[in-house]
Amino acid sequence: MLQIFSNVNIITTSVKIVVKMAQITQDLDKRCKICQDKSYRVINGLFNVFVRPIVVSAGLAWSPLERQYVNKIEKVQYMATRMGPGLGNYEERLEICKLIMLEQCRQRGDMILVYKMLNGFTHIDTENFFTFTSQRHDVMTRSAVNNLLVAERCHLDVRKHFFSNRIVQEWNSLPIEVRDADCLNSFKILYDDWSILPNENNS
Repeated sequence: MLQIFSNVNIITTSVKIVVKMAQITQDLDKRCKICQDKSYRVINGLFNVFVRPIVVSAGLAWSPLERQYVNKIEKVQYMATRMGPGLGNYEERLEICKLIMLEQCRQRGDMILVYKMLNGFTHIDTENFFTFTSQRHDVMTRSAVNNLLVAERCHLDVRKHFFSNRIVQEWNSLPIEVRDADCLNSFKILYDDWSILPNENNS
């Protein structure tokens, strides 16, 4: 699966297919009689069961590179939350529906996969797949001790957005207690707690 992370044509085609499938499914939901009940509980249930799995499934493989495709995918969820009674902007509707932005959902999936790879939950040789600070020099700096990752210097966007590069900044920004979680479930809980703190502090 990791072989297609850098294939721009496949990613672009996949995004278009995913958005089209989601829009068709969402249109069917609109026509369903149950949607006469415009409550967020009903609409949120329909979206989570029929539409969201389409725009989230295998997102690690076709994660969009360009902002236009990020916005196009996000618009699917944006339009779904507008099916209910008007209660403010997109962020407020997400909070009511207990959803997060699809871009954040893909970032969360990236971090979970990195944690699994670095902790032996996969068969991937991380020493060759990632570049660690400790591999660059013998000096035990703080970044080397914390086993931080280093991104490759790339001239092409294709390589720049390759999985092992695009996750570096996000992974290194995690608090050490999150990166060093005892188990996968603990990592998910700690990551979720950490990722929502900025929103809480700004509210």
